[in-house]
Amino acid sequence: MDRKDFLKNTCGLGICSCVGLGLLASGKSLAQNNQQEKETPLVPVDSRQIQNVLSYIDSSMNESVKRKIFEKLGVEHITNKDFKNWILENRKNLQGFFDRINTGNDTYWEKIEYNPITSAIIIIGKSVDKCACPYAQHENPPIALCDYCCTGFQKAMFEMLLDKPVTKVKVDESYLYGGKRCSSTMFIKGELQLERG
Repeated sequence: MDRKDFLKNTCGLGICSCVGLGLLASGKSLAQNNQQEKETPLVPVDSRQIQNVLSYIDSSMNESVKRKIFEKLGVEHITNKDFKNWILENRKNLQGFFDRINTGNDTYWEKIEYNPITSAIIIIGKSVDKCACPYAQHENPPIALCDYCCTGFQKAMFEMLLDKPVTKVKVDESYLYGGKRCSSTMFIKGELQLERG
């Protein structure tokens, strides 16, 4: 990811306020910056920078701020055009989506079940030896990745997949919490029409 894309994406997360303050402090206008950007080659962003910033937010900000930033980070996953198209394609065959995961061939999930009594989807993750998230590959991984980013992502993904509101996502087990896998339960509004196996 180059610097321009990084700034564009992190502004949506509320992380770029320091960039605006930097511009004011340096006395440069946006027009001057745009001209300089054309002359200066873009430098790729070091993922370590993002990991350090997220770890800092997790360790120093209150829960309200962490929730806003990390939920936004999670929701950003589904803005990828290819991923969104994949979700919408799977919406046409929900039973097939569940069946594919339950074959054991999914990269991250071992099993997915729907409980019509509680209107909940239970996802059992595969056993892992590290967190799947690249932002967690840090000496102090942000626990907010589980608390808000993962839950925000799953809520947004399953709302799009099911075309129904997800009222709550609960992390049942997580590698960052000290577990051997990442599993969760999603509570949905309404019933799913799945074939009975």
